[in-house]
Amino acid sequence: MTLSDLASLGSFVSGVAVLLSLIFLYFQLRQVNVQVRQAERNQQASIRQARTTRAVDLGIATLEPSMNAAFRSAMSGADDISAAQIGQFMSMSRAYFLHFEDSYGQHEDGLLSDAAFETFEASLKVFFRSPAPRYAWRLFRESFAGRFRDYLDGLLERTPVAPPIDMVADFKAGIAAEKATASPSL
Repeated sequence: MTLSDLASLGSFVSGVAVLLSLIFLYFQLRQVNVQVRQAERNQQASIRQARTTRAVDLGIATLEPSMNAAFRSAMSGADDISAAQIGQFMSMSRAYFLHFEDSYGQHEDGLLSDAAFETFEASLKVFFRSPAPRYAWRLFRESFAGRFRDYLDGLLERTPVAPPIDMVADFKAGIAAEKATASPSL
């Protein structure tokens, strides 16, 4: 075997080693891509869970008796609402606006799906049918940044104000309507 033959054999072995390295690299890249996609799904799940937890915490906060009375008085447009109740409602409204701003920002950053954002927007429209949150937004709007503030202003323009409702009477009427449709065989 000549030196030339050894050089050719060395080149061949080197080429095979490079090919095997490329094949190994391909499989490693596929595995890394799978791991990245899983990490993105985990991040999305974590974001959704944090949003849900925050929304539930806000809802639970309104269960505290004095907060509940303040919230109901404000949302129903009660004429006898006290200064303390107004303060409680305004504080709760500010917390809701911060929650709304975060959800809006998550959607803008691609971290909140379009479907979740549609649900978010639908609940905003329900919330802003009442005069009290609309008024609270007008008081707090200057403390929020441009794009979110513009979005919420536009939403308020597109959402008609509904007359305040008596939640107790409305609930009782709704239950009575549901009972009227109940099947007697159950």
